[in-house]
Amino acid sequence: AASCHNFTSRAGLVVPAELLKRLELSQLIDSSMPTPGSNRGYRHSAIFNTFMLMFHEGAGCIDDVRHLRSEPALMKLLGFGTIPCATTLGGWLHRVGDSRQMISVLEQVNRAVMKATLGDRKCVTLDIDASAIRSKKKDAKWTYKKHRGYMPMFGHIAETGQVAAAELREGNVPPGAENVEFFRRCRAALPEGVGVTRFRADAASYQAGIINDCRAHGIRFAIRAKMDSAVKKTVLDIKDEDWNAVVNADGAVLEGEYLARTLHVMEDVPEAFCLVVQKKWVRDKLPADAGMPDGTEQLKMVFKNEGLHQVDVQSAVSGRYIYRAIATDLDLDRFSDGEIVWWYNQRGDSSENRLKEIRSDFSAAHLPCGEFKANVAYLLLSSIAFNLLALMRMKLPQEWYGVRAISFRHRLYAMAGQVVRHARQWTLKVSAAKLPVLEQSLWAIRRCSLS
Repeated sequence: AASCHNFTSRAGLVVPAELLKRLELSQLIDSSMPTPGSNRGYRHSAIFNTFMLMFHEGAGCIDDVRHLRSEPALMKLLGFGTIPCATTLGGWLHRVGDSRQMISVLEQVNRAVMKATLGDRKCVTLDIDASAIRSKKKDAKWTYKKHRGYMPMFGHIAETGQVAAAELREGNVPPGAENVEFFRRCRAALPEGVGVTRFRADAASYQAGIINDCRAHGIRFAIRAKMDSAVKKTVLDIKDEDWNAVVNADGAVLEGEYLARTLHVMEDVPEAFCLVVQKKWVRDKLPADAGMPDGTEQLKMVFKNEGLHQVDVQSAVSGRYIYRAIATDLDLDRFSDGEIVWWYNQRGDSSENRLKEIRSDFSAAHLPCGEFKANVAYLLLSSIAFNLLALMRMKLPQEWYGVRAISFRHRLYAMAGQVVRHARQWTLKVSAAKLPVLEQSLWAIRRCSLS
């Protein structure tokens, strides 16, 4: 029988392709989305799978689909057949963006990926945060960061790092706009039987509606408080003897850092909640993120004056101290002040670092379309691809846990191989040195439960 030989530099893509097959996402997509208008049209699952492989391969734009199209033998080995061109992908994004039904199907797909990752876990921690995206598109609006772009909102599951929900917003939409609705949307997006039991967010979510929602559903919360006049008054009422030194994990006292706990009453919130206030001595200048110019007469004047003076939405200074506060009810679970601050700060990894990964590793910062709704579909696809990576981190051998996508690409996906067709069968050959990591990864996916 005749045989043909094709060399590839992307042999490791068999791993995410195998994961897509095991999850049976193609069946869900094709059974739920409208059938193509032409018999020669691509199935919706074929386009979806192409996007997933593109994101994992490292595509920075839709035109990078040419990398996959240059690997026809590898794509046939993976069972993908002919890969759509960039024009087809762009047209599909516009159709999905215009269809609430198709967006809903993609949300179901994301829910299936989360379910496979969470397994038997029924309680999760939710982090929500906004992320500014720069854009030179004609319809991009000015953001509060003084550049044109968009302001998408993301809700992350802290335990897995996955995106529960993503919402693309215009650049001129404030980070705190409709956060109560987005908070509810994130909870509704979770797999059936999974509920939010703890919630963390920055000052944009310091809203009566969110706090009331948390209390109504038994969700413990830790939210950075806005330094409005009411909070500043509560902070000023703290007595000197109520401040306690901060102790690190090794038991050492941190010089110039103090914590105090007090009760605070917020308008439209029926009951008072706990306010954990942080006070830090500033030696020479305010931190870089404090929003105040360094080494100026204005700064010297603020240090000299009495009372609390606004620095930014969540910070104030008095004398040589900078103040921040966390609104919380974790005191009901007997958390100490230090434990509350430590737990709140973990959102830096669970949410903020995950946002950086989605933006840089999965092209969420490079929205490809001129139409807003099409970019909504693109952002959702980017989030699903990111969630697939999070699932791989959980299911692959221990050394892959916490590894970023860029390392997956260098260590696993960008693997030299040879695709051989013989006796009507496609076979992938890789070097003996690379074979163990490929076999271990495939074996881990094939033996794990993804139902």
